[in-house]
Amino acid sequence: MTLAALRNLPSKFSIAFVAACATLLASCGGGGASSSPATAGALAISPTASSIYAGVPYTLNITGGRKPYLVTSSEQTIVALNYTTESNTIDIVANNPGVVDPGLDPAEVPRRTVNISVRDGLGVTVSGSYSILQNFFTGYGASYSNTCAVGASGPVQACSGTDTVLSYAPVSQGALYGNREMQFDRVRGDFSFVPEPPGTTPQLVDRIRVRTDTTGRALIRMRVGIGAPSQIATFKVTDVTTGVTADIAFLISGQAPTGSITLVPGTAITFTGSSTGACGWGSSDQYVYDGTPPYTITPPVGVSVVPLTLTSNGAKFTVSVGQGAPVNQCPSGTLIVTDAQGRRATLDVKSEVGTTSIPITVAPVPLPALTCTLNSTQAVVIGGVGSFQVVSNHPRVNAQMAGNVLVVQRAASGDGAVVYPTTASIAITDGATVTTVTATVAANCP
Repeated sequence: MTLAALRNLPSKFSIAFVAACATLLASCGGGGASSSPATAGALAISPTASSIYAGVPYTLNITGGRKPYLVTSSEQTIVALNYTTESNTIDIVANNPGVVDPGLDPAEVPRRTVNISVRDGLGVTVSGSYSILQNFFTGYGASYSNTCAVGASGPVQACSGTDTVLSYAPVSQGALYGNREMQFDRVRGDFSFVPEPPGTTPQLVDRIRVRTDTTGRALIRMRVGIGAPSQIATFKVTDVTTGVTADIAFLISGQAPTGSITLVPGTAITFTGSSTGACGWGSSDQYVYDGTPPYTITPPVGVSVVPLTLTSNGAKFTVSVGQGAPVNQCPSGTLIVTDAQGRRATLDVKSEVGTTSIPITVAPVPLPALTCTLNSTQAVVIGGVGSFQVVSNHPRVNAQMAGNVLVVQRAASGDGAVVYPTTASIAITDGATVTTVTATVAANCP
């Protein structure tokens, strides 16, 4: 009501009424208005879910509700939030989580789920769920590929006698690093690095440098020693540019390699002597298939193998036994073929004495008579096997072998007072057979 209207009111309206109206206008602020703080829509936090890399600044937005806001975190050691703010933004720099969520795939980045809550001045609370991802420069991103047998709990990272290809992805602030030089050093464990390409006879080293490809991944070949037992092995990764390092542990499973080596023809080799007095000798060709080259061959004593190392599948080696071994020392034993992963194949090799006897023949026979003036004679011994031994039964006749020549000699003169037998029996043997010849001898000599 305006003042002019008040003037036109009937006089019966008292001055008290006018004063009351004036008081009412004053309480309404005159021509203005005032009120308590009002809300601006429902309280919300945005985004309500996200992946946040540790060490990388990240901002959340708050809308609606009534200020001030109380901001809290379910994992204070990872995301330290516990404060009141008038701001509509929450700035986060998360720490690296040491404990991660259970059940993650090995190929996933390790992460920890953290809940962040906002409570406004009216007591309304909203929350968001965020994955805090580990973020070390060389701390994760390793996967292993090999032909090892699957273990009781699934695929193994490496196994004895086998190559494993390590795929490694260095990450910084959530970004893969392409074209980056990395150095790998063996710290402990029965394994070595293999430069690519491995070649026929690969070089095994304890340190190797590789460069990541454009996708930010590096491939490194590792070779575990043959027969290595189950163990935890360790290698160090170094970013060559910054010098940042990380030690990576992995499990070596001690297991026999799958598959086998095939030898063709692969049957036992037996060399038989030509007679009862000779060990067998000769050679045999064998071929190696399957397994993983190179192959190493270990022959038994007295057996020769050429070559001792084969570099390709289907390669040939020759097994040989030479002549001349004593009949009681014929070579025999087991030949072993081992491939690059420790697989083994065996082959029995034997040299044995023959079953045929060769008679010993002496020429000329009979031997010329031994007189006081012609007291020595010779004969040729043929046949038999090996070396000969000779024995004379006459006290004045000496017999000996010079190779294949029999030398018979009567003792010097001066025994005229004694009468000796006029025949001498001489036995010749090769160890398997015996033949005897007779010589006529003077009874005595002046």
